[in-house]
Amino acid sequence: MSDIAVTPEATGDVRRDEVVAAITAALTQVLNQDLTGLDADARLFDQVGLDSSGVFELLMELEDRLSVELDTDSLEMRHFETVRSLAGFLLAEMSA
Repeated sequence: MSDIAVTPEATGDVRRDEVVAAITAALTQVLNQDLTGLDADARLFDQVGLDSSGVFELLMELEDRLSVELDTDSLEMRHFETVRSLAGFLLAEMSA
């Protein structure tokens, strides 16, 4: 697994599929299960098995993988509905 280095200059070049791949890798690490081929519309709590105690660990893992510091004050539960919604939040944070 390779980490995605995101610099302010490169943020515009980061594609959604790269962020989804980072989310998949982070979830694999946090949940300790193989999630290869995870669909972007997979529901994080209902289908993937994320729970409230794993959210913090997932966010820390994503910060490391994407080399970004997330503003947790702007996080809402809707951001954790699906892989796609989390990717949207991350892309917005990386472009801020």
